[in-house]
Amino acid sequence: MKASNNTNLTQANALTIDVEDYFHVEAFSSVVKRTDWGNKYPLRVEKNTHHILNILEQHNVKATFFVLGWVAEACPTLSRAIVAGGHELASHGFSHQHANKQTQETFKQDIIRSKHLLEDQSGVRINGYRAPSFSIGQKNTWAFETLYQAGFIYTSSTYPVKHDIYGTPEWPRFKHLRQEGIVEIPIPTLEVFNRNVPIGGGGYFRLYLTPQSLLYSAF
Repeated sequence: MKASNNTNLTQANALTIDVEDYFHVEAFSSVVKRTDWGNKYPLRVEKNTHHILNILEQHNVKATFFVLGWVAEACPTLSRAIVAGGHELASHGFSHQHANKQTQETFKQDIIRSKHLLEDQSGVRINGYRAPSFSIGQKNTWAFETLYQAGFIYTSSTYPVKHDIYGTPEWPRFKHLRQEGIVEIPIPTLEVFNRNVPIGGGGYFRLYLTPQSLLYSAF
């Protein structure tokens, strides 16, 4: 992307997309049964992801797609379509269960199942992982070592904000190498009055339609 001051400098931006369906989101977890996924609630994710791929192609933009294993299994050609478009394919786990609500063994099986499925479908190595609802924090730091042992190079699973479901406000805001040997790329935040304000993720994009809403969220 060209810089706004009309110089020859360029600015690198990262675009990531979580590939999951509307019935997977945390807000519906108490009312939508897992047995109803794709049955009572029909899939929209495949059509919508292809729509996003078309838009990105029109503007020559590349992104990282964190694909849920459940979606990859239900839509087996989607992973190949993402790779064919020149995008990075990454894992969002398999079952969309919070990492901090799983045992270490259950978590291990979940991420390995997703990684192997995506690699088998696409023919490329899966290096990145994002936990559902950014659910790696103080209570399950063992997840970083588990991911590293499973062959992942980086994660984008922490959000350095205060939130009722997730959040590690005391952790770094920017990309860093963890002691376990894996790189963590936190979700973007904006520091306002010495407080981290969330600015990444689809939910916050929808909230920040006006400057007033951004200011309100800081308090």
